[in-house]
Amino acid sequence: MRIFNIIIILALLAACKSALSPEEKVVEAASAYYKDHPSDSSGMALISAMGKYIELKGYADSTTARYVLESARISSDLNQTRQAMSYYKTYLVEYPDRPDQPNRLAEYIKLAEKLDQPELNDILYKSFATRFPQDDRTASMTDKIQQKDMAADSILWHIGRNMFNDTTFRLNEQRANLYIDACEAAVAANATLPNAPEYLFHAAETSSTLHNIPRAISLYDWILQKYPTNKRASTSLFLKGFTYDNEMKDFEKASKYYHEFLEKYPNDEYAASAKFLLDNLGKSEEELKKMLDQNKQAKDNVQ
Repeated sequence: MRIFNIIIILALLAACKSALSPEEKVVEAASAYYKDHPSDSSGMALISAMGKYIELKGYADSTTARYVLESARISSDLNQTRQAMSYYKTYLVEYPDRPDQPNRLAEYIKLAEKLDQPELNDILYKSFATRFPQDDRTASMTDKIQQKDMAADSILWHIGRNMFNDTTFRLNEQRANLYIDACEAAVAANATLPNAPEYLFHAAETSSTLHNIPRAISLYDWILQKYPTNKRASTSLFLKGFTYDNEMKDFEKASKYYHEFLEKYPNDEYAASAKFLLDNLGKSEEELKKMLDQNKQAKDNVQ
């Protein structure tokens, strides 16, 4: 907190000398401070400043791409591997047509190799080779593939099948998280995969089962933003509302997404459920059960 306060003061002092926006001035000050006083805390303060800019401006802003990439590189320098991968993933997903995509995907793969997950690496190596067959790095990545006779989607299916214990049929948390990682990586590496929305949807369901609610919502949003015409989009919007309703008890957001769902998909198979949930927001399971029992009893009495 102290470092961020210093950065704000530096930004204010520089304000009259710069034509940058207030948010960019904070980033500029944080960047200068990190350069002069490199440390984990100053690096994270810079990432935080860039994150605030990204959140405010969105990914269409011309400066945002640079900040996403810089956040990835600083995270990597600070040995925050998963955080760095998350930023590279964002870059790959949000800017798929940029000419530097091969380099960014290669950097993402280099970080993934640190996780010691051979199946995940194989998916990424195969995805790189499929997407960039003429790249100089493709041959070396192909040589690293362990499961050479399996396609990337077959590896994903294998990981998904092995999420459950053979004897207890309980979800293995480590394997489940690997499945989510692998689904995200496969789609980030190649957004045009025919089954991309399916992979993301199953990853969202798995995240929800693990009670990783922020990740589940992030995956629903990925489908809604990048595959809005896919059949999974309507279900993702309904489940987003249901997640805010049932898991997070954020009834304001639940109402917002139920209304949006009913407006966009009035004839969807979940429309009746969305209307019922919307009409009964905030009621406990006991209250809903009591109401349903009363409705059933009333119908039985009429008959």
